[in-house]
Amino acid sequence: MGRCKRRGLCCQDVRLDVSPEMLHNAYEFWRKSKSIDPGFSEIYLIYPMLEFKFEHGSEDLPYHYRCRHFTHGADGLPACAIYEIRPRMCRDFPYYESVEHLDRTGPLSPYDGCGYNDPD
Repeated sequence: MGRCKRRGLCCQDVRLDVSPEMLHNAYEFWRKSKSIDPGFSEIYLIYPMLEFKFEHGSEDLPYHYRCRHFTHGADGLPACAIYEIRPRMCRDFPYYESVEHLDRTGPLSPYDGCGYNDPD
């Protein structure tokens, strides 16, 4: 199994099954709520971090976004501007323990060139 090699593929192409409209509506609902249901998906909370890129309807995760916190470090490598407080979906990538429908027999990451798919 490979490891993260800071290529930034997952930051530049965040793939979700949630449309920009749904993310926006859920985020606005969350903002108005007096309390947060612990079962409420974190994905809605990161809405302000995401910039919609495009939709590819034939994919399992058809909505493509880019993280606004993607940057390059002083060493020129891709980096996260909020690395210390990044969301759980970023900390846990590519291990989607709670996502049952994903094919776990192939590569760990959906991104060609991702270090997690490397044999080392």
